[in-house]
Amino acid sequence: MNFQLDVVSITGKVFSGEVTGITLPGISGEFTSYARHMRMVTPLTTGEVVIREAGKTRSFSIGKGIFAFDAEGGRLLIEDVAAADEISETRVLEAKKRAEELLAKGVSGEEKIAALNQLRRSLVDLKIVRKKRKVF
Repeated sequence: MNFQLDVVSITGKVFSGEVTGITLPGISGEFTSYARHMRMVTPLTTGEVVIREAGKTRSFSIGKGIFAFDAEGGRLLIEDVAAADEISETRVLEAKKRAEELLAKGVSGEEKIAALNQLRRSLVDLKIVRKKRKVF
């Protein structure tokens, strides 16, 4: 059984179509929604979104967002998104290194929060790009 899923970021529509399921990075952990899931609205954190279509899987790296599900389907509103095919391992490793260097310097306040967020996003992106290549 399928359901309609619409994924929208700040820059516009990312995906719209019939899917069999979606796995999302909830703030309390990863969860999966299928057709006829209970109604819900839940915040999301930085992580991987996996969309399952008939015979096809799509992966995305996202920043924060909100997922809503009701009788009409699912809607994913996200702050930042990159499809697995758009992620460059070289750029991810550079961003990870910069974040680690800032944290090693002992930055504090907003600068520390930004470095921690960049490190977390880099680790998510690295996992996605390596999974795509099947390198762990």
